[in-house]
Amino acid sequence: MSQASANSPGSRVARIATAIAIGALCALWIAACGSSGPTHGPVPIVYYSPVDSNGTNVKAAATCSAQSGGSYKISITPEANSSDASRQLAVQRLAAHDSDYSLLNMDTIWTAEFAAAGWLKPITGTERQEALQGVLPIAAQSAEYKGTLYAVPLNTNAQLLWYRKDLLASLHKPVPTTWAQIIADAKLLPASDGLIEEQGQQYEGYTVWFNSVLASAGGEVVNANDKPVLGKPAVEAATIIKDVATSGRADPSLSTDQEDQGRLAFEAGKAAFMLNWPYVYAAGRTDAATSATTKHVWQNMGWAPYPSVYPGVPGKSSVGGANIGVSAYSKYPKQALAAALCMTRYYWQNQEAINEGLPPVTIASYHNPSVIKSYPFAAVLLKQLEHATNRPETPYYSDVTLAIQQTLHPPGSIKPVSDINSLRSCLTTLLKGGLC
Repeated sequence: MSQASANSPGSRVARIATAIAIGALCALWIAACGSSGPTHGPVPIVYYSPVDSNGTNVKAAATCSAQSGGSYKISITPEANSSDASRQLAVQRLAAHDSDYSLLNMDTIWTAEFAAAGWLKPITGTERQEALQGVLPIAAQSAEYKGTLYAVPLNTNAQLLWYRKDLLASLHKPVPTTWAQIIADAKLLPASDGLIEEQGQQYEGYTVWFNSVLASAGGEVVNANDKPVLGKPAVEAATIIKDVATSGRADPSLSTDQEDQGRLAFEAGKAAFMLNWPYVYAAGRTDAATSATTKHVWQNMGWAPYPSVYPGVPGKSSVGGANIGVSAYSKYPKQALAAALCMTRYYWQNQEAINEGLPPVTIASYHNPSVIKSYPFAAVLLKQLEHATNRPETPYYSDVTLAIQQTLHPPGSIKPVSDINSLRSCLTTLLKGGLC
């Protein structure tokens, strides 16, 4: 089976049937072989999560366990190597009502799906207040579904416009603020060093691009009632993506580029502009130590808010990041929630930002001198997070994002009006439980 057909929105029924079958087998295995929890001492809290490259979340788990007064002991079970594979493993466990995992490190786009399925414990009362104290509103929204909090915000993210200060200076131009200005400025530079780097491969990053430009144009994919609302802003967003792709300044490999391909091209001096996540700054600093070209690029690396569609109207980046959910099947939900709240406190938010390059959800962190030292663009990132958008809040998100990727790809071949009409029709059918 081809990759396209295996990932098509119409395969949702087959995927659900497979998940149910796997869940049933897992449930039998758990019932037959699962071990009961201890009756004395700290209860085991298994946390399904990536392990931070510099070990910050391992330290947080150990410290919070030690500070719990013997209430719980956190152990981290590493997630898979990709977000899709991690999600699939989590779905299988949750569908089987597996009580072994208590905490889940969840991509922000999993919230609606997992909450609608009844797989997460709602967070209410004083625990909700603690989880959201001092947290960015956009990060709080990513942990909610239909007004109920289902996860503790862990980290967030937003894309910025990264640019070459030296190249703009050679043009005697200010930093562009709109997509039209970026394209126009890039065309004033030689194609050899004036490219625009974006994520154009048929994957989640492409949905992020479309959703960001769509929100910047004043639109959204689906509304609160799970109805597609693609109209004039969607056509505008599709037009801008095509304009970039056909400008003569898009990376020739745009339709297969992800974040790191764009970052490496920018570091190699091939691009004047790049839309990407903040990790590119620290990555460039590291690579500058072994490359004279990258050192020059990094020393001239500027940052600015996400581009606008209309002058004077702030651009909106789709947010990334992760939240910690408490499994509805945990044997120890009270202790699990206490552990999640501990690992996301202000101190650990700062440590994650400084040591792991993960943008914090707490507003105060962006004013912390140690964080600012690692994030000299902290003020711009905070402003961007205040003008950001979440991806569609729907339990059918996996189908919605595939429909976007397949209908609007490749970027250079988009037919804005007809493709948006096709996408709207497809989403209408999908969100009614049908196939397209």
